[in-house]
Amino acid sequence: MHTQRLSRSQRVASFGALTVKLAVGLLATLLLLSGCTLHHSKQALVGGEEPPPAPNATFIQEEDSGVSLLGFVEIAEPDHYAVLLERARRRYKCGRIHHVQLDFFTDHWLLIAFPISRITAICDPPQGNTQGASAKR
Repeated sequence: MHTQRLSRSQRVASFGALTVKLAVGLLATLLLLSGCTLHHSKQALVGGEEPPPAPNATFIQEEDSGVSLLGFVEIAEPDHYAVLLERARRRYKCGRIHHVQLDFFTDHWLLIAFPISRITAICDPPQGNTQGASAKR
């Protein structure tokens, strides 16, 4: 069987084509993975002995997001969880908010990332309100 030896220019061309294919594959993988959500933390913000929720309590959720470039340069940060708690208390007219869970995650889209903080909690209506917490406006 006769094997033909490739010339130097053919070897360079073959190596160049392989390099381009690898670069395109790597770029496609990076683009696919760049649109993803990374969950950083989930924390329960519960004090020691919380009384049980009222019978007409509801679950509420409040969130805020920020913007960063390349995941390093912060343009705007999401609100602190205390701000989210107060905003939720006012929006849903809660007499008491308890069993709060804080979630922090980041949505990455190419060069821009959106850090997001979210609280989920139980909202007891104000004293004397038997209709339950108000709906979100």
